[in-house]
Amino acid sequence: MMLRNRKIAVNMLIAAVLIMNILLMPVVSAYETPDYDWKLKKAVSYGGINAYTAATVGRFTAPYIPSRNAYEYNYRITGVGETRTSSGGSTAACRVQAVEIKELENKANQAMWTSTDSQRIGAWPRSDGNSAYYADVAYTISSIAISYINSYANFAISAATLVSSLLSGCDEQQDGETIWREWEYDPDKTDVGHFFWWLNDIKPGQTVKFSVGDYLFGPSYEVAGVKWTFTVTAPSRAPSKMTEVEKKKYGIEVIPLNQLKTRSSELNLAPETVEELIEYGEPVYVAHNLPVEVVSCEPIDKEEVISKLLEGSKYSRKELFGPVNPFVNKTNKSEESLS
Repeated sequence: MMLRNRKIAVNMLIAAVLIMNILLMPVVSAYETPDYDWKLKKAVSYGGINAYTAATVGRFTAPYIPSRNAYEYNYRITGVGETRTSSGGSTAACRVQAVEIKELENKANQAMWTSTDSQRIGAWPRSDGNSAYYADVAYTISSIAISYINSYANFAISAATLVSSLLSGCDEQQDGETIWREWEYDPDKTDVGHFFWWLNDIKPGQTVKFSVGDYLFGPSYEVAGVKWTFTVTAPSRAPSKMTEVEKKKYGIEVIPLNQLKTRSSELNLAPETVEELIEYGEPVYVAHNLPVEVVSCEPIDKEEVISKLLEGSKYSRKELFGPVNPFVNKTNKSEESLS
């Protein structure tokens, strides 16, 4: 009888754990899985420190925006980093993360921009910033990035915990032909992660090129990073002028205007885009099948990346990568304004 009661107690405990895991899982949109995704990882070792980084870029639906005469490509990236000793133990040497998106060719016919939605950006661990519900925009690509870095060493937290722990904001930023977002960690961390959502307008019939880089910086090893070059050719004309064959080729879906708000999350549209399309007042065309040519850039240009980091920094290279974290007790951190 005692053995039977013990088995019942164990089974009840297991059931309770399973229920808690289910309750703690984020409610994820079935549509936040990207149409295309790309992942890269990198390991560097120096001075007894192994630095690992991995990133995933996801590309989502692309609505046609009549007022801009452009296809609006939606991209999101999650980058994760971790530092370990040569024996495999955790060591705090993650000091800065950064993402750089840079227009390379045919700049006149493309434009990079970001939403003002609170879900567009987040980092962990972070002491300041607002929380937002990231699970329905960041969970899938975060899962991919964490799974990828786990081949080096187990990341400290799950994707579910990461997206529930992200806080908005960044410490340095640049917009325009080059988008730069930077997160400074103080004190140094063993595991870090960030999420960022941006958009790229491309004129019909134009081929453009841009790069996406994701970087982890820290003492001793200086930088571990990954980078891609994207080449994108937009459909040759507006969807309203396409033949049925062309519409099928690009996976064009027509969204009645009265359904746009209720389907905006499903379609992964930025709030500004939704308002702009509603104001325009015509049915909305969304492309689901717009292929992108992507090439990984290996290895990254270490000195170029470090120069970019130093460009907006108050610190020298020696200070940024020295044994003492220069950001400890730093004041006047910049925070992206939230609407």
